[in-house]
Amino acid sequence: MGRILIFLILILGLMGCGQKPQSENEIMETIPKLTSKNYIETILKAVKHYPQEPYYYLFVNHQACYFEILVNDLPVYKYFKDGQMVTPIDIFYAINKSGKQKITYKLYPQTEREEGEGFKTLLNWTSMKIEIFQRNKADTADNAFVSEKEVLKHINLTKPDQKTFIASGKDYYEYTFTFDATVPYQNEGWENSEDLSKWDQNKLLAKTENAYKQVWQLLKDHKKDEYFNLIGKKELESSQAEYSSKNDSEETLADYMTPFINSSYNLQPLKDYKLVLYGNKLVGLEQTSIEKKFRGKSVLWAKSEEDGTQFYEFVKLYLHIPKGKTNFEIIR
Repeated sequence: MGRILIFLILILGLMGCGQKPQSENEIMETIPKLTSKNYIETILKAVKHYPQEPYYYLFVNHQACYFEILVNDLPVYKYFKDGQMVTPIDIFYAINKSGKQKITYKLYPQTEREEGEGFKTLLNWTSMKIEIFQRNKADTADNAFVSEKEVLKHINLTKPDQKTFIASGKDYYEYTFTFDATVPYQNEGWENSEDLSKWDQNKLLAKTENAYKQVWQLLKDHKKDEYFNLIGKKELESSQAEYSSKNDSEETLADYMTPFINSSYNLQPLKDYKLVLYGNKLVGLEQTSIEKKFRGKSVLWAKSEEDGTQFYEFVKLYLHIPKGKTNFEIIR
């Protein structure tokens, strides 16, 4: 009897040793399997081009606030700085198909300023204006913006005096509006995904932590092809939404290769973070620091150095679970 018991224990122990830790399998591989070597060829072969390639972007004018912007629940821009921003915000990768598109902006008090004291609440003169533009990306460089047109202009709500910001005195404000977009492609995106808001949030946190650990370890160990195997769907959809050219794909590949070829790339520990749900179907881990350079940033980040200057590089990682599946997929 004793020998039989020992034999069973040994078998169970061997079975346990043969199983991979959950964190290694939390994110599923996607089809096609990308590698660093076949990336450009695969993307260029998959992306379809059209005479009209509508390309959408935003211009933002804001006063006395920090802000975040989400398109169809996907974060597209976070601004926790002093002063105005003047560059356009690309939103093409958040548009999965023609029809109504949802824009959500979240406003926070501007707690720090280069000159003068910051504010604990949103002010009477806090404001937010968002202009949505479209152009044809198929136009050549010489006339790239000849087809540019304004799609919609949104100006924040005010109190009855039509001057005072609607959320004056509050420490947070959120507003959502929609606009119509027309695109010739159709991506699945996160439309057919599990509703993660219905999950036990502690279990979702543990699962998301394991997913981030999986990617962190691949970057840390320089396993580039295993990493590329996880981003196939993300890259096909994002590249189609951008109508990627060879030059676009080469620039994207160069960015992806940075952790694997930059000797100064120093991946930082995963710590001090929180679980964030974007809508009901997308999830990620964000840093809890309120320091401006880290606030709202991915917990997956590294320090690097060039010509004596230190840089912070943040790896965006937005996850979903396709319906009928149990593992995450990197979707953007």
